[in-house]
Amino acid sequence: MAKIAIIGAGGVIFARRFITDILLRDRLRGSQLALMDISAERLANTVAVTRKIGEAIGCTPDLLVTTHLTEALDGADYVLTIFRIGTLDHQRLEHEIPAKYGVDQVVADTLAPGGIFRALRVLPALTEVAETMMRVCPRALLLNYVNPMSINIWALAKGTGVRAVGLCHGVQHTAKAMASYIGAPAAEVTTQCVGVNHQAFFLRFEHQGQDAYPRLREALANPAVYHRDRVRFELFRHFGCFCTEASGHSSEYVPYFRSRPDLIDQFCRIPEGEPSTPGKRMSAGEPHAALEVCEELQRNWQKSVERILAADQQPDLTRSEEYGVQIIEAIETGIPTCINGNVMNGAGLIANYPRECCVEVPCLVDRNGVQPCAVGDMPEHLAGLNRAMITVQHLVANGYLERNREMIFHAMCHDPLTKAVCSLAEIRAMTDEMFAAFREVISPEFNA
Repeated sequence: MAKIAIIGAGGVIFARRFITDILLRDRLRGSQLALMDISAERLANTVAVTRKIGEAIGCTPDLLVTTHLTEALDGADYVLTIFRIGTLDHQRLEHEIPAKYGVDQVVADTLAPGGIFRALRVLPALTEVAETMMRVCPRALLLNYVNPMSINIWALAKGTGVRAVGLCHGVQHTAKAMASYIGAPAAEVTTQCVGVNHQAFFLRFEHQGQDAYPRLREALANPAVYHRDRVRFELFRHFGCFCTEASGHSSEYVPYFRSRPDLIDQFCRIPEGEPSTPGKRMSAGEPHAALEVCEELQRNWQKSVERILAADQQPDLTRSEEYGVQIIEAIETGIPTCINGNVMNGAGLIANYPRECCVEVPCLVDRNGVQPCAVGDMPEHLAGLNRAMITVQHLVANGYLERNREMIFHAMCHDPLTKAVCSLAEIRAMTDEMFAAFREVISPEFNA
């Protein structure tokens, strides 16, 4: 049986989701689960919940529990990285410092100043995982969920050569949302989604084999539907294709919605009279809403653990939509599946994108592994939006590998949101302030 290592297994959401997915599958249930986290306390909670999941399913999980990375990875066939680096205080700084310069972010995990400095925080740990894999399980497949996805995959591919695919649930969630907007069951919708992570475009959207985009344009004209996803509907109105990620997230990657207070009020606030929760505020695009969501998730996770261990709550045994375990199952059984994965574009998968970049494309998965599909040229008006992100990703990935502080500054200069609101001198000052704030949690060569 396979050995599946989960790095960051003490985390809030993903660990329990993946463990449940594995134990629900007959062909994977006997796999050894190597659960690794730097926090023994969080890890103990995950182990206790895992045993409860096993009891509910009727199996005894084969667990290797460790706080040592090499032990977890030794002989692994698959490695899931789901960790976060740093604390909520670090995340808060990634919001608060740019806000002083007029850059109002929502999630700040992919692009913009927060996403750029998150990359500098997480890449040393991800690199350690990849380099350890190359020593103790060189044939293993890395299934990465750590953001910023494109930057991380790019830096790992160029810096370590590890076999890796980046995974996200934006495609699945967006397809379901689009189906709901036209009143169709999600199972009856088919799509083709291509681009870069968190800004991939649905080049094809069909319901029962018929083009469903005309129906989505009708939904756009319905205020009740439009206000559920204003930023993405505006992008759809003007660019012709719907994109992944909710409106709040999407508003961070373009210069059109967050460059002035009136635009934030128009496109990125919960409509007056609607219920307001942290999740709804983040989805809509209200500044810094992700901080509230993360705090709420941590509180709810701890309460859920306590209820499960006290037998006051049964574990949720529903299979998730996440691609990670679907990939493992397809490789182990040979039963093919299709996913959207984040991989390097070296084979020219998107023909009019740079060969040295990370793209999100459909992939076939079977016993031969993850096989990305070539999709030809992206429509040029959509490619332009993606290339703005790719330029930032290029500078950050290579800036990290070279420990080149000036390349990080230039990444900040090219960020679509930052350059929409800041002068070059302000960007320089903000970059210096963020380097100083994160001095203790980024590679020391940046401060030499």
